[in-house]
Amino acid sequence: MNYRHLILTSLAGMALNLTPALAQETKKPEPKQETGTKPAAAPAEATPEAPAPKETAEAPNQSVPDYLDDRSTPEQLVKSYYNAINRQEYARAYSYYAEEGHSQPFPQFQAGYENTVSVELRLGKSESEGAAGSTYWSLPLAIESTQKDGKHTVYNGCYRLRLANAAIQGVPFVPLSILDGTLQKFEKPLDQSVPEGCEAP
Repeated sequence: MNYRHLILTSLAGMALNLTPALAQETKKPEPKQETGTKPAAAPAEATPEAPAPKETAEAPNQSVPDYLDDRSTPEQLVKSYYNAINRQEYARAYSYYAEEGHSQPFPQFQAGYENTVSVELRLGKSESEGAAGSTYWSLPLAIESTQKDGKHTVYNGCYRLRLANAAIQGVPFVPLSILDGTLQKFEKPLDQSVPEGCEAP
């Protein structure tokens, strides 16, 4: 009888020791109750406004004129010459001069236009004269030069041009070319600055 009582007592003790552990394992966590206030959402990041375009005092870039290379007449040749200047094609401009018309080496010729932005041209009527198998022309003109600092200057004067008889030329052929030109500063507006005529070529 004592032995039986001892076994029952031991079993009862073990049951008491296991109960808290089993209760802990089977106990489900209680869901968290939501409060009536939610955390404030992070403020949306403000989109920076595009900066306003800066006003600039600079003039818009000069548009590049269409390419012109025409030696058919004195007028077209001089137009082609200043077309090359306005396109900054200085070697082409230099080529419109006759060999004996090169009064300075090419580097100096090019440097003379380093501050020039553009040149506007006005032409008068050319006069021609034949002599010694060649035809010579004199051409009155006026130009208005615009510099990088914005300064405008008007010049006028005359160019002399020459074409050796094309039928008797050899190789290389020498086309119509500028012999020389004289330009001087003139105080009137460009449209009033073309000389009425030039001396005989």
